[in-house]
Amino acid sequence: MTVRSLIDRHLAEFSASDTRVARSILERYPVSALGGIEDIARQSSVSPPTVTRFVKRLGFRRFADFQRAIRLEVQDSEVSPLALFRKHQSKPARSANADRLLVEDMAASLNKLLDGPTQRALDAAADVLGNDKSRIYLLGGRWSSAAAQYAAFQLTSLRGEIHVLAPQASGLVADRIADFTRRDVLLAYDFRRYQPETIAFCQAAKQRGVKLVLFTDLDLSPIADIADVVIPVAVECTSPLETLAVAIAATDALLARLVRRLGAQASRRMAMLETLRHDASTPKLP
Repeated sequence: MTVRSLIDRHLAEFSASDTRVARSILERYPVSALGGIEDIARQSSVSPPTVTRFVKRLGFRRFADFQRAIRLEVQDSEVSPLALFRKHQSKPARSANADRLLVEDMAASLNKLLDGPTQRALDAAADVLGNDKSRIYLLGGRWSSAAAQYAAFQLTSLRGEIHVLAPQASGLVADRIADFTRRDVLLAYDFRRYQPETIAFCQAAKQRGVKLVLFTDLDLSPIADIADVVIPVAVECTSPLETLAVAIAATDALLARLVRRLGAQASRRMAMLETLRHDASTPKLP
């Protein structure tokens, strides 16, 4: 349910002051709701505490939660696959080579992984994932689960206790929260349009004390508010579809750090796995 529909549903129940706030917000929705509390109060001719109470009557714990819901609502209408496709179609055709434009655009996004804040975030994530006493769980959404699966496949070569949480098996995934402890790590991938199920799962896992590492887009998933490490990457490109290429490259950069941190331990595991795979695929002659 959208914030606008929530307001519409409660209009008949509002007090006179609440109604003034509601009508002020609806008059130029959603822009009118994205200012500060004082701005909305002034536009509605009420006090700031009245705006705070209005937001709580709609079911939001904080004013920040109210505004985040509106931003996600607006974003959902602007960055859905269909919206992106139509936006791309509306642009004038470019005479330059489309592949060259795509590669140059992606190269620029990849180069941003070398920026100081991203480098520090990758270092911090490697510190968290490099603890060989922790279990690592990986979670993605309908689209981003491909990145989570890739990371899990590579991590399994380096260390044990790697667990992928399949987004489609929501009931089974939720049950895993009961097993989380403070020594566990959750590596989550959440890109716009942010999935409520992924957000809720991460919130519940964080309450169990897990360390949370998040890969997200440049607009930042709501999970960023609670994550221990946030690694923002670009998902936009010149294609009508968004890309996981930069997220995969950032994942590779994180994995390379882990190889260096684990050193001989990773080498021994990779050698052991090679032997096991060879033995498992070689028939035993009588």
